[in-house]
Amino acid sequence: MPTERKPNVDEHGQRVGSVCVILKPSSRGGESPAKGEVAVGINLMIVRSIAGGVEVLAPAKLNLFLEVLGRRPDGYHEIESVMVAVSLYDSLTFTDDPSGEISLRCNEPALSVGGDNTVVMAAVRLKQLVGSLRGARIVLDKAIPIQSGLAGGSSDAAATLAALDRLWDLHLPPDRLDRLAGEIGSDVAFFAHTPAAVCRGRGERVESVPLKESYHFVLVCPPFGMSTADVYRQVAPSGQPRPITPVLDALSRGGLADLGRSLFNRLQPIAEALRPELTRVRDALANLGPLLDGSLMSGSGSAYFGLCRTSAAARRAADILKPLGLGWVRVVNCGP
Repeated sequence: MPTERKPNVDEHGQRVGSVCVILKPSSRGGESPAKGEVAVGINLMIVRSIAGGVEVLAPAKLNLFLEVLGRRPDGYHEIESVMVAVSLYDSLTFTDDPSGEISLRCNEPALSVGGDNTVVMAAVRLKQLVGSLRGARIVLDKAIPIQSGLAGGSSDAAATLAALDRLWDLHLPPDRLDRLAGEIGSDVAFFAHTPAAVCRGRGERVESVPLKESYHFVLVCPPFGMSTADVYRQVAPSGQPRPITPVLDALSRGGLADLGRSLFNRLQPIAEALRPELTRVRDALANLGPLLDGSLMSGSGSAYFGLCRTSAAARRAADILKPLGLGWVRVVNCGP
């Protein structure tokens, strides 16, 4: 991994870094939601041309199912997961830089803008892959909380591949981009297969899953994040892995009750043991009763979601949760 650079600050107070890079997008469109706000029926990555460049709205993901099957020889864990993209977006803009440099600005001071940022990493790998001499100026406006299990960094990397493919007229085939996405990070390839997919291997083997209906969630993100590495370090794979079939059957048939009963995350008790404060979020969601059909932690945490029976139930759940001081609360959706 490249050495992190010390951040610079521009005249607007945003951190700036420079590196040589490149990447690609899919041409999915739609009306843009306000940054980080609910957009009914929109949960795909939105890539569109703007004056002088490309803008991408990069969605968050939720894990409806996550089982850890074992540890691989390369040090990663073999997983089986069902992910859905939801209507919470980071916003990225890309403009051409003929100098060949890539500069990254970000509104989140906790994020590096150097070579260890997934946006920069993705751009560098793409630039190397195609041998391009062009560069880009990138501005990342974060709305997806970091270290939350919502894959904001992976989504931003996928957005970079999509945007630079369009900006630089690369027209790389989807399978080539998928391979590159898998090399960059475990969840990156998923975002080319939204709104729902089964992810296997370390997350890079992706198979799209059709959705028959829309789903509404209330999302709670505590004011602290979880280290993915710390959580996975404590995993002891079960001798009898939980089968993925029930959640896939529930998505195929439609109907919330079966899906709610099928929600599962092998990492949740580990995260709760590492940070017992998370049980407050778990219990608050469990106490919402008839508003939900189930709840779960996403990924390695720290965010939790409730599967709500209707959009009105999701809004009511958010109203109940917000005064409890559990952290950031938002209503999001997923579906056709």
